[in-house]
Amino acid sequence: MTAQQLKERLSEEDIRKLLLEMGATFYYEDDDMWITDTICHHGNKPKLYYYKNSKSFHCYTECGQLDIIGIVMGYKDFTQEEFQKAINWICIKLNLDNCEYGFGKQEQISDWEFIRSYKKSSKKINKEKELVPYDPSILKIFQPFYPKCWIDEGISIRSMKKYGIMYCVWQQKIIIPHYNISNELIGVRARSMLEMDIELYGKYAPFKIGNIFYNHSLGLNLFGLNHNMKAIQRKRKIMLVEAEKSVLQTDTMFGEDNFTVALCGSNLTDYQKGIILMLGVREVIIGLDKQYQELDSEECKKWAKHIKDKIIDKLSAFVIVTVLWDTNGLLGYKDSPSDKGKDTLLQLMDNKLYVGTNQ
Repeated sequence: MTAQQLKERLSEEDIRKLLLEMGATFYYEDDDMWITDTICHHGNKPKLYYYKNSKSFHCYTECGQLDIIGIVMGYKDFTQEEFQKAINWICIKLNLDNCEYGFGKQEQISDWEFIRSYKKSSKKINKEKELVPYDPSILKIFQPFYPKCWIDEGISIRSMKKYGIMYCVWQQKIIIPHYNISNELIGVRARSMLEMDIELYGKYAPFKIGNIFYNHSLGLNLFGLNHNMKAIQRKRKIMLVEAEKSVLQTDTMFGEDNFTVALCGSNLTDYQKGIILMLGVREVIIGLDKQYQELDSEECKKWAKHIKDKIIDKLSAFVIVTVLWDTNGLLGYKDSPSDKGKDTLLQLMDNKLYVGTNQ
């Protein structure tokens, strides 16, 4: 049995059983989807979505698009080389037969075949998602209202208009359209304003109209690149931030000189890396949120290691990498480098840490 055959064999009830086995809490259920906590990376936020129609997961904090095997690998901390262990674990928990992996030479060869098939299939799925834009006319149902809370956080109405920010009155959500490098609409994200929604689903989620979720794989795009590509190529540098809001803040600060894009998370995917290298930049500035309170804490060391493993190591062989690292207490806990205004951001830029290249 290959990995693909195993996934095809699993029923909706099997998926539920596996999630419960991993300690998942179901925060929301309907005919199209489930929302659980992010067990894929041992998180506790209700931002792991399971889409029943495609039998796929999406983690809206760190991991991106996954299948059930990927969920198990994250939960069990398996490496790519331990792929077959995730298969075995699923088979054992569901009492499935024909899942004999890793026993004998012939079976090991078979394992590598289905691993290659799995990776090829995943790439094909990602490519198809990238190539299917949404009809932009769906945005006509929203209103051109601009939230005061964002204005107070340093985002101008001009920048919100530029990026197509709208408001959904009946759901009390800020609407954030996502466009690819060709200015095609590839997704619609919503920022909840109601505390009850935030507690249940988190601040950000794909917007749903009727039975359709206007979601996309966040790892297959860089938010803001459609507006800022010229500045990036002119300056030959790019700054990576976590959230769309930071791109809007820097647009307010620098306008046409803005070279910022959002990862919409804290990991750099191979696809995003390819886009960055294609742009011909010489320097990548990492400007993620401040996920630590004290410089000498374990929390700080863990966050530094995350940035190194998930971003720096992927880029340092090709470009100069620098990091905005708050050593002077300029930012609050979980602030982005742009949250405290232009002067603070420029001060962080002046004191950025030089990582260099790894050639």
